[in-house]
Amino acid sequence: MKHRYSISDYTENEWNKKDEEYEKLLDDLKDLVADAENQSLMFIDGVQYPTSYLWREVATTALKLANYADWFDRYDEKNY
Repeated sequence: MKHRYSISDYTENEWNKKDEEYEKLLDDLKDLVADAENQSLMFIDGVQYPTSYLWREVATTALKLANYADWFDRYDEKNY
């Protein structure tokens, strides 16, 4: 399977950048799950969104985290 990343995408600087993004997403996921479990309503620009919206955001964020985890696995394969 051919990856859409090139060798140059696996630098230490890129790893640090992705690690920061991953940590932020992880914090966001924790907050989203807590809000969804409490059946909180979300307000964006004055518009009220139901709990189902929060669960969709949980799923979307979890998929983004999975993509980052795949990138970190490929980084390890290339550099170790």
